[in-house]
Amino acid sequence: MAEIRRSPYRRGEARAAVLEHARTVFSERGYHAASLAEVAVRADVSETLVYRYFGSKAGLFEASIIGPGREFVDRFLASWEGQQDESGLEEKVRSLVVELLGFVQAHRGLIVAWALAESQGPREIATDGTHGQGVRRLASALAGRADPDAEMAVSLGMGVILAVVTFTDVLFAVDTPNRDPDRLTDAVTQFVLAGLLAQLGP
Repeated sequence: MAEIRRSPYRRGEARAAVLEHARTVFSERGYHAASLAEVAVRADVSETLVYRYFGSKAGLFEASIIGPGREFVDRFLASWEGQQDESGLEEKVRSLVVELLGFVQAHRGLIVAWALAESQGPREIATDGTHGQGVRRLASALAGRADPDAEMAVSLGMGVILAVVTFTDVLFAVDTPNRDPDRLTDAVTQFVLAGLLAQLGP
């Protein structure tokens, strides 16, 4: 009689485990070299279950890699809406820069995987639409209206933050004052803030 294999997860835990291991696999191998089979093995689930949850490799990538970015925007905008007092533009921009810098630092591997998926191989994932929607939502919240200048400012601010975090080792020598995390965070905040205020200010 064949032995029945029991799942190592409680109800509802398997999907979260697949997402966690998918982030690791995509970060290590990139989108095109990753496989659902490897994700399933690492997560200790069947490949059929991965397909049932996400439908395809593109669906899994969207949920595991792009999803955290969408969730960041949702949480950030909800925190603005939950504030009792009206924050000024400068305060809003500063909070966006600080929060986004922390998010990029925490998800550096995912963001690199996202960027590489855009530039390598056939186009299977619609990353540009997701990014564009997030930028438009953040820009509208900052400017109080739909504004192409605000969208440009937010995109460029994100670009600066992505570059600084991704290329920290190239841009800043080890064991120098500029490598100090607090100093670096403050400097990036001031730099991006100045550019955003130039575009969004009255």
